[in-house]
Amino acid sequence: MDEGAKVPGNDAALEPEDTTTSGKRTGCCRGWRRRRLILLALALLAATSAVTAWLIRDTKPEGPPQFIESVNGEKYQFAGTTFSTKNVPPSFEAKLVNALPAPLANGARSYVGRQISQDIGVPEFNEPRLFVWFQRVETNERAGSRGWPIIIAVLTDKEGVEAGDTDYPNFGDSIAWYCASFPVFPRRSRLLQISLYPNTGRFPVTPFASISIPNPLYGNYPEWKAEPLPAVKKAGDLEVRLDDLIAGATGGHISGAKIITTAHDSWDLAYQSATKGRRTVTAFDVSFRSPRGTNEVWAVQSAELSDATGNVLRSQSFRYSSPTFFSGFFRPPESGWTGYRESVVGTLWPDEAAWRLKLEVKRASGFAPDEIVTFKNVPVPAVGTTNKTHITKTAGGIQVVLTKFQRWTNLDTNRLPDSEATIELPGKPKGVAVDFAG
Repeated sequence: MDEGAKVPGNDAALEPEDTTTSGKRTGCCRGWRRRRLILLALALLAATSAVTAWLIRDTKPEGPPQFIESVNGEKYQFAGTTFSTKNVPPSFEAKLVNALPAPLANGARSYVGRQISQDIGVPEFNEPRLFVWFQRVETNERAGSRGWPIIIAVLTDKEGVEAGDTDYPNFGDSIAWYCASFPVFPRRSRLLQISLYPNTGRFPVTPFASISIPNPLYGNYPEWKAEPLPAVKKAGDLEVRLDDLIAGATGGHISGAKIITTAHDSWDLAYQSATKGRRTVTAFDVSFRSPRGTNEVWAVQSAELSDATGNVLRSQSFRYSSPTFFSGFFRPPESGWTGYRESVVGTLWPDEAAWRLKLEVKRASGFAPDEIVTFKNVPVPAVGTTNKTHITKTAGGIQVVLTKFQRWTNLDTNRLPDSEATIELPGKPKGVAVDFAG
């Protein structure tokens, strides 16, 4: 389902040294050589900058300048977009410093630090994302103002439909560059719109600023054809059935939300239609059936939601991996099928003909004796400390290493200290997952 560049001017023949002054170069010649070295350094920096500009795809603003203004009078101008794994502003100085080795970059920041200062957040991501950049242009703080509220940033397609995932840009500090970043965006739209909402906790809410931005990946993409649901696939002899998929605002955050029966007869809180400025999720009802016996139950390990334009949303955190709980409510399996409702944070644009859901599943119960590992005589650390251990066991031919055991005080004084153990699988064997059994 899912050599290095040759620098111009670097290969010219060297001029012979001037030997008319007992082997010492004249001041003129020393100056000439110094200028040559400076020119060579500039050429190298220019080449580095060009490579960086190629690695970080950016788009400059079109049309008249667009501005946003904070509640305390600070003014920012939309400065362009970048599509990259790195959080680098779309300026020559920022790109150049980012491309330099660390010692040179640190020195360069002492000269241009103010021009490239930014709210870093996450400096680098595993996969490229869209960064929307704003540059501070004016500060006129009003008396008695309390700065920016928490802001929610959302993307809109050409039809005015909000989707994707939200971001929370941190405007308001005395730095030059700010950005909102998005893992997915509507790539079939030539122009996008970013809307900024105050996070009041009340819905619906009106954006205090909206601007149009160019789409750096606009183009023609293939169309996928949807399969009718429910759809059954096989992973080995395990049957996996997708019963339903729905996007909306989560019922768990809605006062008075109703309990509903899902497509596979488990229960959950009802979802509501997405409201502008509000984070949404994409939920899916999935069922598993193993022919090897009813004591073998499977659950979701990771999920990947994608579309034909290259957008991908991933999740590796699921609430209901227990084989006896379905969306938090107990339901015994029927007809050999075990069902769950899980979700991925965010959603994709609904104008796509089909989305693709890729699941990685794991066994949650029904293990053979040689698939269970027990670590005995593990040194227990004092509360607030960590024991780094290296205890190795083997299960089913797979090495399992206990590398760390940590304990800390829980904020709730009526509870026991919290503990955490770290497990590693040497060589990272494919198709293997580890769970802790109580």
